[in-house]
Amino acid sequence: MDYPLLNHQMPPRIQAVWRKSLFTTIGSFLFVEVILFLLATRLGEWSMLVWLSFAAGIVITLMIGVVLYLLIPYRYAFHRYEITEEDVALQKGYFFRTTTYVPLNRIQHIETNQGPFLRREQLMELVIHTAATAHKLSGLDTVQAQALREQLIALVKVAKEDV
Repeated sequence: MDYPLLNHQMPPRIQAVWRKSLFTTIGSFLFVEVILFLLATRLGEWSMLVWLSFAAGIVITLMIGVVLYLLIPYRYAFHRYEITEEDVALQKGYFFRTTTYVPLNRIQHIETNQGPFLRREQLMELVIHTAATAHKLSGLDTVQAQALREQLIALVKVAKEDV
């Protein structure tokens, strides 16, 4: 069975944000591993087990980083959304694809977030809150995110009036 893709895709600039975030995460893990190694050697632990665990940690971290970096184009291809008059559909995943439908009458409030990586690429994240959870739509153009937020607020008002 072919999995249907939703209509709207994020701007390609979101891939740069994902790369920067990945480099920051991998760099943080490598930094912690080096600190732990230096602490172990400073305390007099020069055993082969310390060296092997350090090398294994570095290799595993770098392998995971390379795999996640290579999967960014696939992640981008399946990171989509769609807004109808009844719900908001959010789609993600390249191996395990999920589509989440958020009914408009269940939306409590909508936030916009913009961290340093998103700000540099002039992108924004839309966070749709329901009673149970928050659904994130990351990587929208700043102007598009504001317009989408206003559109959703208007649709939510209409949906709640109908109930």
